[in-house]
Amino acid sequence: MQLPAKIGIGCGVTFLVILIFGWMAFPSLLKNMIKKNVALKEGGDIRTMWTKVPFPIDFKVYMFNVTNARDVSNGDSPVLDEIGPFFFEEWKEKVNMSDNEADDTVSYNPKTRFVFSPENSGKLTMDELITIPHPFVASMVLAVNREKPAMLTLLNKALNVIFSKPESLFITATVREILFDGLLINCSVTDFGAKAVCSQIKTQAKDLDRVGEDGFLFSFFGMKNKTLEGRFKVKRGIKDSHDLGRVLEYEDKKQMDIWGSKECNQYHGTDSTIFPPFLKREEGLWSYAPDLCRSLGAYYTGSTTYDNIPVDIYKADLGDQTANKEDKCFCATPTTCLKKGVMDLTKCVGAPIMVSLPHFYDCDESYQSMVRGLHPNENEHGIKILFESMTGTPVAARKRLQFSLPIEPIQKVSFMKTLPEALLPIMWVEEGLELNSTFTHQLDATLFRTMRIMKVVKWLILSLSLVGMGVSAFFHFHKRNKFTINPNVAAAIPKTFGASAKDDQRKSSVISSINGNNVDRF
Repeated sequence: MQLPAKIGIGCGVTFLVILIFGWMAFPSLLKNMIKKNVALKEGGDIRTMWTKVPFPIDFKVYMFNVTNARDVSNGDSPVLDEIGPFFFEEWKEKVNMSDNEADDTVSYNPKTRFVFSPENSGKLTMDELITIPHPFVASMVLAVNREKPAMLTLLNKALNVIFSKPESLFITATVREILFDGLLINCSVTDFGAKAVCSQIKTQAKDLDRVGEDGFLFSFFGMKNKTLEGRFKVKRGIKDSHDLGRVLEYEDKKQMDIWGSKECNQYHGTDSTIFPPFLKREEGLWSYAPDLCRSLGAYYTGSTTYDNIPVDIYKADLGDQTANKEDKCFCATPTTCLKKGVMDLTKCVGAPIMVSLPHFYDCDESYQSMVRGLHPNENEHGIKILFESMTGTPVAARKRLQFSLPIEPIQKVSFMKTLPEALLPIMWVEEGLELNSTFTHQLDATLFRTMRIMKVVKWLILSLSLVGMGVSAFFHFHKRNKFTINPNVAAAIPKTFGASAKDDQRKSSVISSINGNNVDRF
C-alpha cells in the first residue's frame, strides 16, 4: 500500500474516532461524571458541603422607622425611613441526618445561626431606636377582628392591663430587641379578661421566648436563632439525578393542608440549598419555603457570564391572586384575594402578616400610595438568581422579601380608633450569596476549562484529519493520472524505408519535446 493511501486511511480513522468521542462519547461521559459527583452520597464532597455550608450566607435586614407615629394614630398616612442594612452572617447546617437506601432519600432538620457583623453594617449597632406598630398586639387585634369581632371589647380591656394602658399601637424599641432579644409581654396579671388572653397566649407560645412563669418575649428571629427547624425528607439523586434535593415530606407530611387546592398544597422543587444538574430552562427553579408555607418558582429571563462561567438568569415574584388562576388558591378566602404582588400569611403563621417584594416592587401601585418613603426598583428589590445549569449551582442569588402589617381603624380598641387604612411595611430581608473566586475558579478549572480545551482539540484534530484526507486524495489521483516516457524510446523507433530528411527532423523534434517533459499527459 502506497504512502498517500496509508495517510488517507489513518486520517479517516482519526476523523471517525474524534467524531464519535468528541461529539458523542465525551459529552455522555462528562454528563455521567457530573451526575455522579453532585449526588448526596454519604461521604461525598457535595454531601459534606450541603450538610454544613463552609461559608456564611449574607443576611441583611432593613427596618422601617415610622417617623410620624403620633400623626398616624390620628389618621395620617405613615412616613417611613428605611434604616439598614443590619448585616448578619447566616451559618446553615443540617442535623439529625437519616438516610434511606431503599427509596434513595435523606431526612434532616435545618439549623441556622445568625451572627451580627458590625464591620459590614457601617455605623449601625442594633442599638438604634426605631418606632413600629407593636407586631404582637397588632396581630392579635387584627386576628380577633377577623375571626371573633364580638370579643374585641374584652380584648381591649385585657390589652390595657397587660400593656399598661398603651396610648398608641406603636412601640419604640431597639433593633436588637425587635429582632432577637424580644419585646416583653407581661402576663403576671389578675384581671379576669387579661388572664383569659394570657391563657390563650400560653397555648400558642411556641414562637415566644419564655421569661419565668408569666413572662414572654416576642421577636422576629430570636426563636429561629440556633434552634432546630422543621424536618425535611428529600431525594438524594443517586438513582435519578433529576430528583436531586426534591422535597418529598415536611414535618412528616407529604403535602400541606393549608391552601384551597391540591396544587398549592404540594411541595415543588428543593429546599433551595441544592438543585439538580442539567435542568432545562423551561422547568424553572422551584423551592419550598416553610416560612411562607408555599413553593416559589423562578423563571428564566436571559443569559450572562459570572467570573467567566456561562450562567442563566432567573427571576421570581409572588404572583397575582386577582389575575392568575394558579395563584387564587393562596387567597385568604375565595372572595378576598389580595392585589398583585402581596400574599397573606395568616394561614401559615397564625398572624395577619403580609409578604411582598421590598418597597412593594412589582406590586399593585395602590399599596405604595398608602405610605410615604418607598422607592422600589428592580436592582435593589427584585429576586434574581444566576444559575449554572450543568452542575445545578447558583453562583449568585438574592432572595428579598418584605413583611408588612395591615392597619385599620377599629372602634372597639381604644388606641386603634383613628388609624388610617394601610399596609404598613415593618422590615425587609435579603438572603444572598456570591461565590468567590476560590469556588468559581475551581469550577472553571475542573469543568469549563476542560470543556474549552476539548472543544479546541476536537475541532483541531477534526480539521487536520480532513486536511490529511484531502491531501492524500490529491496525491493519489495525481499519481494515477500521470505517466513517464523513457527518453531511450527514440532508439526503438524504426526508420521508415524511404523517409525523407524532413521526416527525420520531425522525429527528432518530437523526441526532444518528450525528453524535455513538455508533454506528460494524454
